[in-house]
Amino acid sequence: MSSKPRVIFVSAEVAPFAKSGELAEVASALPKYLSYLGMEVSVFMPKYRRPEIESLPKEIVASDLSVSLGEVKAKARVYKSELGKYDIYFIDNAKYFLRENIYGTGRGEYLDNDERFVFFNRAVLEFLLKAKMSADIIHCNNWPTALIPVLLKTQYAKKSRLSNVATVFTLHNISYQGEFPPETLSLTGLNWSYFNQLSLNGKFNFLKAGILFSETINTVSSSYKREILTKKYGFGLHGLLKQRKSVFSSIRNGVDYEIWDPERDPYIESNYSASSLEGKDINKRDLCREFGLTIDPGVPLISVVSYMTANKGFDILLEAMGKLMEMNLGFVILGHGDEKYERAFLSLQKQHLGRLAVKVDMSPALLHKVAAGADIVLVPSRYEPCGLNQLYSFRYGSVPVVRATGGLRETVKPFSAKTLKGNGFLFREYSSEALVEAVKRALRWYKKTKMWKMIMQNGLTEDFSWEQAAKRYAKLYERSLQIKRGG
Repeated sequence: MSSKPRVIFVSAEVAPFAKSGELAEVASALPKYLSYLGMEVSVFMPKYRRPEIESLPKEIVASDLSVSLGEVKAKARVYKSELGKYDIYFIDNAKYFLRENIYGTGRGEYLDNDERFVFFNRAVLEFLLKAKMSADIIHCNNWPTALIPVLLKTQYAKKSRLSNVATVFTLHNISYQGEFPPETLSLTGLNWSYFNQLSLNGKFNFLKAGILFSETINTVSSSYKREILTKKYGFGLHGLLKQRKSVFSSIRNGVDYEIWDPERDPYIESNYSASSLEGKDINKRDLCREFGLTIDPGVPLISVVSYMTANKGFDILLEAMGKLMEMNLGFVILGHGDEKYERAFLSLQKQHLGRLAVKVDMSPALLHKVAAGADIVLVPSRYEPCGLNQLYSFRYGSVPVVRATGGLRETVKPFSAKTLKGNGFLFREYSSEALVEAVKRALRWYKKTKMWKMIMQNGLTEDFSWEQAAKRYAKLYERSLQIKRGG
């Protein structure tokens, strides 16, 4: 092995090519910052039907890759594109990935997700063999890539090119586990004796495979790590995580400040800095124009940017909207997700035209406009492994109001009038009433202009850059290789 490990980073989503949540941002930023440390990194993801992928310059590096799915052979085509500091490989199969969405639609997940991602896991390994591509570490993320560790230790164990590869498995959200009928196991080619090891509640569980067979496991904040080691938040896997506690760590996600920088952001109306916040007001007016809001400039503007599910707090947010819209404020909601929430909030928009605006969208331009234009960023999640929106809000001088869970509790500190410290507002109880009270508390401080600017400045001085996190991943890779070698 060279002095720096050769890393294969595998993810079902990578920004800006395909995104459903924070994993996509991590899969875009972390490989870049690993490359800054001198590592050679290649990213693998499916080739979805997305304009961001189609417009990318790329070359075919494998035109007829054979992939076993049980007793059937499927074919893959592999494309390669160079993204400056790292390469990205797209696994192409029209049957599985010629779709606009990653996992499903607002009505539910695709019924063949088991077959789609068994194919993806095996296709990555088959390509590494066929291309004779060297690797020291395969970094897997979430359930769609969780079969790679078990396949490496079983069917690919005698492949000399892969026999010394160590795996790192990152849990970005343990509630999504990839649970499928027992017969899904037959697609993997694994012997049925593995079913008991890889099952939970009578179902074949992809996530369990990744936790059980990876050299090391990590999650994305220390608070979330503590939470998922408990029965309440472990979703049936807390016992297994405790068994593997010696190789289970946490590394908090960072922010790519090369992209999220209000001084250079190409998406926003007016660039600004921590020392000169005049552009913040200009961006607020621009955001109101973009979303059709007619509120006065001095009225506080609240934003919610999220995947629309109950886990992200949209159930209590929906309950709270009546009381929230009785207040003197503007409200912007940006995201997509469960159809029932999309419809509910679009319906509410009609009742509060000019004050409430909803866009079922997650385009980069709108994400940045909201970060720069909102006064308050609301994150009411039931649980939140790390959270990035509150970190973006710090960088752009917006103030977060969040539920105290996971990475939100770890990064948002309640403002204190006595110490003048703190960068936001929290609520603990998961209820619409607690959410409303937290917003009221923030609005009381918003009226005190000097104090509000102090809260903004406290957030603006925070540093959640990827540099330190990337160094911690480098150490995690070293440890994984030591474990693989029997150290």
